[in-house]
Amino acid sequence: MIAALVLFPVPTGTTMEQIKEAYELSAPRFTGMPGLLSKHYLFDGAGQGGAFYVWSSRPDAEALYTDEWRQSLTQRYGAPPTLSIYEVPVAIDNAAAPQ
Repeated sequence: MIAALVLFPVPTGTTMEQIKEAYELSAPRFTGMPGLLSKHYLFDGAGQGGAFYVWSSRPDAEALYTDEWRQSLTQRYGAPPTLSIYEVPVAIDNAAAPQ
């Protein structure tokens, strides 16, 4: 399993409602994407947004993170995103555990 963290600046003064609307517009593009197990959109409320992705394999992840992808985010947010990719040797999923 692979985890990827993408971070990018968002304009100063962006509200949670505004970023949520922008994220909801992009979400359908990722529904059913091959190898993508989950995507969690991020916002710190102080000028930084991003997403945390969980992938079934590195090739699946790398298929998304192309130069075109980087250029698209750079144009949208005015600065290039940062991308960190990690192997996930152990995972805990409490959502699947009986409550």
